[in-house]
Amino acid sequence: MITFSSAISILKNAQTLAEKLKNRELNDALLSLQQELIGLGNQNLELKEKYDELKKYLEIPNDVYLDNDGFICRKNDTRKYCPHCWNKYRKFSLMPLEGEEVLDYLNASKPYMYKCSACSHEVKSNKAYFKN
Repeated sequence: MITFSSAISILKNAQTLAEKLKNRELNDALLSLQQELIGLGNQNLELKEKYDELKKYLEIPNDVYLDNDGFICRKNDTRKYCPHCWNKYRKFSLMPLEGEEVLDYLNASKPYMYKCSACSHEVKSNKAYFKN
């Protein structure tokens, strides 16, 4: 497979040969081809950056897990994070340390609600507060 730099090198050699042969049309065509190749190289770099960003987004770090209450947590970290922000944006948005007491007869086992300040996602828990 030919690399971008070797293609440019071949083009430069062809341009030198076209100049020696004093063929202006060939030289102009080679120059246009070189400019197109440079454009493709730039586009390739942009696509590689996007690929790396998406790959990072899809990878889940080993220290991230979902606890029994539905919060995103990290090993060796007592803070709780929003599961919605993590799943959608791969961002660690801190959840409040204290939950608001709610009267929910259908879910009486989890009477405290924690609301993410970044996205307003709500997580219910049986704990009134979390130690930081």
